[in-house]
Amino acid sequence: MGVAVGDALGMPTEGYTAREISSKFGMVREMMPAPEGHFHSGLTAGQFTDDTEETLLLAESLIDASGFSPDGFAEKLTSWGATWTLDERLNRGVGFATRSAVESMIRGKPWQQSGLNIPTCGAAMRAAPIGLLYHTNLNIVKSYADLQSLPTHTSAAARAGAVAVAVGVALCLTGFSKEMILRNAASQASRLDEYFAERLLWVGELLDLKPEDALGVIRNSPLAAETVPAAFYCFMRFEPEEALVMAASSGGDTDSIASIAGSLFGAAKGSRWIPESWLAVLEGRERIESAALCLSELSSSICR
Repeated sequence: MGVAVGDALGMPTEGYTAREISSKFGMVREMMPAPEGHFHSGLTAGQFTDDTEETLLLAESLIDASGFSPDGFAEKLTSWGATWTLDERLNRGVGFATRSAVESMIRGKPWQQSGLNIPTCGAAMRAAPIGLLYHTNLNIVKSYADLQSLPTHTSAAARAGAVAVAVGVALCLTGFSKEMILRNAASQASRLDEYFAERLLWVGELLDLKPEDALGVIRNSPLAAETVPAAFYCFMRFEPEEALVMAASSGGDTDSIASIAGSLFGAAKGSRWIPESWLAVLEGRERIESAALCLSELSSSICR
């Protein structure tokens, strides 16, 4: 639920600068439709983008296979891609790396060869279900978060970003402090990309800055080394609702930053913090809740 509300809140502001958002929207405190002429134009208030779609695909593939199956996840991605390759109106902002990889799999290329060496955040933004399911074993979380990246993203930074998010979610679920969550997420990510891990750990040194200054130096492009640290900054610095508002209002890849921050808060605090006004218009709520319940039941079985 945290992923979905963050994604939907940041959807209409994606791609704008913080100054443009301030002028056009003000602080983004409520769900809004995408403005006319925006690349998400046509999406209404509460609808989400490919960030949530891919997160649900990963969660549902875990449920279907009673655990992580790279083949099963690749099949989900391929079936999903077939819908928007036939009707471009169903494409909700799929990034270049994911789009190219999915189209390759549709043409018959195996998932082991379909991923692109591009350091964007497409694998990180969907990684939360791995952390939720396998939260009692960080080695498994790290391995499977990395493996679920490979059908679309093979670069070290993209894979490290996915590991950081999944590990962060796992530790949030088990009640660790925010400082320990950040340190351990960076430590696990460093096994894949030391530069990414250093940027993630650096977030802890920026918490005394004004938020606009901190997010300005972290930056907010779709690169995993920017989007993931920005999301962790919002998680570290704010309470849940204000964190997502700041993520959606600060420019750049707003939907991904807000959805990743939402995944961390969802694991840490459940869903009671989510404003009812957000939930009232959230798309696909029953599907999201069903996936969450099934994932929780499967996790209890695996942990036992």
